[in-house]
Amino acid sequence: LFRSFLPLILLAYSDSDFDGVADEHDMCPNSEMTDIVDMSGCSVEKLVLPKDNPHHFNLIVGANYLNNNTLNESLQVDYYYKKFTLRLQTANYEDGGLGDSSLGVYYTFSPKHELSFKIGALAIFPTYDTEFDNNNMDYKASLAMNYQLDTISLFGGVGYTLINDDNINSSTYKITYQNSQSYYFGFGSYFISKLYSSLIYSSSSSIYKGGDTLSNLSFYNYYNIDKKWFTSFGYSQG
Repeated sequence: LFRSFLPLILLAYSDSDFDGVADEHDMCPNSEMTDIVDMSGCSVEKLVLPKDNPHHFNLIVGANYLNNNTLNESLQVDYYYKKFTLRLQTANYEDGGLGDSSLGVYYTFSPKHELSFKIGALAIFPTYDTEFDNNNMDYKASLAMNYQLDTISLFGGVGYTLINDDNINSSTYKITYQNSQSYYFGFGSYFISKLYSSLIYSSSSSIYKGGDTLSNLSFYNYYNIDKKWFTSFGYSQG
């Protein structure tokens, strides 16, 4: 199983559902925090915690081969305790070295059986060495919701990222950073046996002052062949 991370040069990391897949590549932004996901951010296995032990550890090592002939490695360590999750993530890039690392704390609660919320706080450590030496620690807070209506899941979420990178004012580049807001919503269902389909709209404001808002409409399909094999396909426009 793979987790994908993006290099952070002049970009802010945004992962609304805390699954290790950046929002702009996440085809299933409603995945549960305790799910193991594929490279598209869609659930492939649910983690069932033992009832007699509230503590659980998870170690995920991944590799991602990109079309520019580079190989990236990722590491994720999870600690689960009842409804709390502590997650450490980092990645190494063949063409850029160590990327930014993050440490997040999340809490899931369900006021009703069919309704669940998850809140999170994420610290993004500046372990990536930019050419401008302007990378500082960033912070993000998120709230996500999932409502199960018979066989259809309705989901959505919001996020706010505090960008603390130093502005760039040189003869070549003039870049001013700003905080970023994001949101997404959509629905998904197993419309036929073993085939899950979802439609998601997501939007995120630019981390650059005066930059354009990034919006995407995504259609994703996941087909479960058996317990060990699956296939997925999707389309995103934005």
